[in-house]
Amino acid sequence: MWTTPWLDQNFFHLFYYFIIYSFLGWGMESAFVSISSKEWVNRGFLSGPFCPIYGVGALFMILLLSPVTDHVFLLFFGGFFLASVVEYVIAAILEKLFHASWWDYSEKKWNLKGRVCLQRSVEWGLLTIVLMRVIHPVIQGLADNIPTLLGEAAGTLLLMYLVADAGVTVQHILRLNEKLAHLSEATDDVRRRLESTRLYSARKELAEHLEHLPAAQFLREWKDRMEETYGDIEQLQLEERLRAEFVANEIREKLEYKVRVLEQQNFTERRLLRAFPGMRSMKFDFELQDLRSHINEKRKNRK
Repeated sequence: MWTTPWLDQNFFHLFYYFIIYSFLGWGMESAFVSISSKEWVNRGFLSGPFCPIYGVGALFMILLLSPVTDHVFLLFFGGFFLASVVEYVIAAILEKLFHASWWDYSEKKWNLKGRVCLQRSVEWGLLTIVLMRVIHPVIQGLADNIPTLLGEAAGTLLLMYLVADAGVTVQHILRLNEKLAHLSEATDDVRRRLESTRLYSARKELAEHLEHLPAAQFLREWKDRMEETYGDIEQLQLEERLRAEFVANEIREKLEYKVRVLEQQNFTERRLLRAFPGMRSMKFDFELQDLRSHINEKRKNRK
């Protein structure tokens, strides 16, 4: 396997190029996001120190652009095009698999479905020149000096680790989607119950409260509103009063259920939401942002 040829390269060298550039990409992304947010952020899809999108992109550059290393303009446009295609395809695959947009360039000019944009593509083109003419000769020398037996043994362990890390991350993302679905069902149930009460005079007012407030804040407001309303409930006939109290308790229980679910986050969920602040769910974005707000509020309280 390790000696299998790939376009004048072999799997051994290509694998270590992938590992090294995935690590360098992770370091660059993590440093940039950490500086921007003024705190350490482990950037990347995987939990470990690797960003595979950089490794994949670098392999395309090495395999396809090595013959034009001496031509700056060809390197720029080749990197501009190849990196944009890789970024677009990976974004589309992630959206299809996990029903979520992991990054979004919609607010930038000349973007394509928010997956790529002109500014980032130009940056990829410039980075490709630096990669192929400055960085890669050094990385190639490092890969050439890796002892064969040690490299194959370490490579096997690294490959097993990457597969395991990806498997665990995917499992957590699927569980996160299930959690968001349950939260969405609870939100819809609360909405239906609220619409059957007289606590909100119009659907517009309901939307402003339920659809734009975090669950914990809405629960606090609901309890305050109910304390103000119990006096009016006492004036109703017995049957109507019991029904009103039953509906009110059901709504409170659903809201408390939502808060409990939001409290149950694991390390991977917290890390992914911090690593991808622009992540959007295609089906349950309100619930995803509610979870993000809940995590951020807890972090602020701990500080």
